[in-house]
Amino acid sequence: MDFLKFIPTTVPNNIILATFDVTSLYTNIPHDLGLSAIRHWVEKERYMIAGRFWTDFIIKALTIILEENTFNFDGDTYRQIKGTAMGTKVAPSYANLVMAYLEEKMYDEVGNRFDQMFKEYIVQKWKRYLDDCFIFWTKSQNDLEDFHSILNSLHPSIKFTIETSKHELPFLDILIKLSNNKIVTDIYYKKTDTHQYLNFQSCHPSHTKRNIPYCMARRVCAIVIEQELREVRLRELTVFLRRQNYPPGLITDGIKKAKQLSIAELRTPRPKTNSDIIPFVHTHNPGITNVFSAVKTSIPIPMRSQRIKRIIPENKIIDSRRQPLNLKKILSRAKFQSESRRDYKVEKCGDTRCGICSRDNYNYLETGNSKTFKNGQIFRVNADMNCKSTNVIYCITCPSCHENYIGQTGNSLCERVRVHKQQIRHPNLGQIPLR
Repeated sequence: MDFLKFIPTTVPNNIILATFDVTSLYTNIPHDLGLSAIRHWVEKERYMIAGRFWTDFIIKALTIILEENTFNFDGDTYRQIKGTAMGTKVAPSYANLVMAYLEEKMYDEVGNRFDQMFKEYIVQKWKRYLDDCFIFWTKSQNDLEDFHSILNSLHPSIKFTIETSKHELPFLDILIKLSNNKIVTDIYYKKTDTHQYLNFQSCHPSHTKRNIPYCMARRVCAIVIEQELREVRLRELTVFLRRQNYPPGLITDGIKKAKQLSIAELRTPRPKTNSDIIPFVHTHNPGITNVFSAVKTSIPIPMRSQRIKRIIPENKIIDSRRQPLNLKKILSRAKFQSESRRDYKVEKCGDTRCGICSRDNYNYLETGNSKTFKNGQIFRVNADMNCKSTNVIYCITCPSCHENYIGQTGNSLCERVRVHKQQIRHPNLGQIPLR
């Protein structure tokens, strides 16, 4: 929205649209550059940071984050020695401050290479969002090339690519077009964009899904001002949302609501909510009763205490739902291992009454730390187990053909084998495929 407000309605004839992008910014920031940038900003804006956080403490904490970023893959452990990991909470702020630090250096270099008026021109026209930069260039082509060389001289590890045009150029999700001396803005989709928006039949809170058509229509209306072009983009949006099973009426209502807003309203960010609101956070699950409803009805009970009433305003508790675990969160997790890996094994429980490993039935249980299957694949045991172990996956091998039956049980292994034996003796009781 800030960039939309910055775009002029008319431009000179010799205008050049220019965008700059840093090559792999996150992974190319050297630690010494990053730490110098953070120290610079902490000391410059010291009043914005609580006094109990000393500068050295902040730098030391950031050093730990940068230098101790480790991950495990295929049995090997790696440590990142340059840059910051993408996806960490600190990465966007860290990269943004590094770029702002280099910008200050860039302004000084421009002033030295050209003059003070040229520097003021760059300060006013230069726009940046993290590592994506844009400028309406009204100087000569040679000056633009010199400016690009200044950017690439700021630090050996930070390199800027450049793209220019005198007709149209995308920046973020906006396509900027030159029409005579006027600027026309259009919404920009990458060629790889498949428009796979959240499906209306997905397991998400209803209010989230019902608000999507309006929010997306509002985005289109904020970017695209020309009425004819706006109608085209809104019809495209309708097709995209219908493909994701959104009800036609919901789409129509969202578009109608967005079109009623003026350009000023569309491009004005909504004010932030009051920070003293207390969210009641719970995992979204449509299969259970809404817990917040029960909490809401019970709030008057603690509110009888004047002390609680001062701490928790009754009307400022809101329902907030977290996403359930997805495949990524289930399959990738933090790994902490304080001791070297040891060999786990399967052993006999030693109970003389055990139906698996007792003296008469010693051959029922295969002991050891691995199992070799018929196809040659080897499975290694990942925990110490015996006949009494519960919540196990087990393998029964036919002694004749060596075919394998894989089963699982929440009961103990000896109890499960007892059930197998029972169903072999009494086939009419059989409820599992193994005989």
